[in-house]
Amino acid sequence: MPHSLGQSDRDLVLDATDLAALIGEHVQLKPKGREHVGLCPFHDDRSPSMTVVTHKGAGFYKCFSCGAAGNAIDFMMNYHKMEFIDALRALAQRAGIELRQARPDEGAGGARRALMRANSIAAAWFRKALAHPEAGANARTAIAARGIPEAMQDRFGLGAAPPGWDSFVRHLERLREHRAGAKGDDAVPPLEVFRAAGLVRDGRQGPIDGFRNRVIFPICDEMGAPIAFGARKIDPEDEPKYLNSPESGVFHKGRGLYGIHLAKKSIIDSRTAVICEGYTDVIACHEAGVTNAVATLGTALTREHARVLKRLADKIVLLFDGDAAGQRAADRAIEAFFAEPVDVRICTLPDELDPDELLRQPGGRARFDEALARSEDALAHFVRRFGTDFRAADGLSARQQRIEATLARLVELGFRSMPGLRRTMVMSSLASITGLPERELEAALEAVRAPGPRPAAPEEPVRAANPGREPRPSLEAQGFNPAQSRARRTAERDLLSVLVAWPSAGRARVLLDDGTSLPLPEAVTPESFLDPLSRTIMEAIHVWLEDGRAFGASELLAELEDPEAKTLATELLMTGARRVASENEVDARLQEAVDAFERIRRVRGGVSTDSPRFGRHSDEPAALAARLEAIRNRGRDPTAFGRLPGSGRSGPAAGAGRATGPPGDG
Repeated sequence: MPHSLGQSDRDLVLDATDLAALIGEHVQLKPKGREHVGLCPFHDDRSPSMTVVTHKGAGFYKCFSCGAAGNAIDFMMNYHKMEFIDALRALAQRAGIELRQARPDEGAGGARRALMRANSIAAAWFRKALAHPEAGANARTAIAARGIPEAMQDRFGLGAAPPGWDSFVRHLERLREHRAGAKGDDAVPPLEVFRAAGLVRDGRQGPIDGFRNRVIFPICDEMGAPIAFGARKIDPEDEPKYLNSPESGVFHKGRGLYGIHLAKKSIIDSRTAVICEGYTDVIACHEAGVTNAVATLGTALTREHARVLKRLADKIVLLFDGDAAGQRAADRAIEAFFAEPVDVRICTLPDELDPDELLRQPGGRARFDEALARSEDALAHFVRRFGTDFRAADGLSARQQRIEATLARLVELGFRSMPGLRRTMVMSSLASITGLPERELEAALEAVRAPGPRPAAPEEPVRAANPGREPRPSLEAQGFNPAQSRARRTAERDLLSVLVAWPSAGRARVLLDDGTSLPLPEAVTPESFLDPLSRTIMEAIHVWLEDGRAFGASELLAELEDPEAKTLATELLMTGARRVASENEVDARLQEAVDAFERIRRVRGGVSTDSPRFGRHSDEPAALAARLEAIRNRGRDPTAFGRLPGSGRSGPAAGAGRATGPPGDG
């Protein structure tokens, strides 16, 4: 896709990205008017609190619960834990855009990027090893024995780890020599990165391969990039049966799901996810046309898995073997999903078969579908298992212990926070099994003490606002009392809401309290704003206002580094769209906002050097003229990526011709 004149890579990528489609690949979105709503993926959302706005060129998302907000690049950075340049490249590739400019080479720096490159190098090598006449022979035989056709091998990227002790290590040495002097994504990361990924380990005489003589199952993130590997033994004498990559900066067993990159669209389309126990089960399901199947990664289902899946699906089918181990796995899985607002069902396959075995039998798909249709509601399964255990108890004391243990388990699983109807159904079922009145069970349940709070996970560091600069003091630190702070903050944000929602206001002239009429960019300056977040936003848009260039929400959000400023900008956009019904009202509402600001400025009394007279950088016309001339002469870099740490404000990309109305218009 060609670049438009003056557009930066960033703005071209944002223009080419359908934000609703992008987020809809990761979260269920439902239309609501001209917007979309869905569960927010950035906190434990139980009812849709995220709005995605795309009409009139807005292009932003906003969660009204946790405050997450931003554009397409922000979503990629925060959801996939990417750096800016990686998010930009991923979106560019998705849109078929060739980037003109990249940041200076970072070598193998950036732990996450280096790990991703290491895994990508390994995945490509494992694939080639599988096709090698000698190195891949054992793995090809093992794969053929499982009946996995070549099409599925290609689809899931299966590979081979040769029997040699250092085959991969020697490959890295040759690759490093071949790419000597390479930069960026072509550079080979240091050996320490491959160690961290579990691809290389230390032997007695030097580094050796992390996997050897095994069939390799690449584990990918939702975008299809390899983040880890599962390795199944070929030699019956080797142990363990499966050897998985260690956890790393890109791989977390309790969060990842095998096959999610291939199953995600089908899960969202069908609103149903099928959870298997193993890699080959997932492959067999996909081969049979059950493309919404995924598996856990050598660990039991966790609540983190539940949070991921509930944003994609309305129904979760937990597919487990019919043996005792499968039943125990089903019980643990129920615990992970118990308090989540999704329909969870337990499917036990016939004859204690696993999905791979069943689906390869004649008529296996029909029997598989019948088993899915007979799947049991998770709560019903929980109650049935309790009934079996309760009736097997010998004596009143033993039965009392079973009841108390079950009630305590319900509390631990979050039963008190479940919707009232589900609670009632469970208590009614327990009453029918035990013969006790529901009110007595409820009283016993209320007497159970909830477990103590779990220690909170450490929060990820948030990028600081205004990188490279001293943080601005709050209004309170500037001497405002609480009432004055609220009034000042409200006045500043009311004015900003008009400017953010209606960039056409930048062409207006406003009257100051002394009767002076000035163009808005001269009357309204960043120095006039004392609230730190308001001033950050005004600094970002003032360059556009001075140049008379159009801008939209996507451009504004791209310029803002501070997450809190991004959140405030989206709120201001919506507020301005509600306050100003049409462009005919813009000038009047803008003047009202200016008047209100002047009034609140006078309430405090006097004007300090930190709070210049609204609309004036200086009382000296020569000083004002000199500053404006300096601003106009400082030029623009049309290929700038935005604000970089430690630098000044970069010029926004040209937005001429873009819509300037609010998201609620048109």
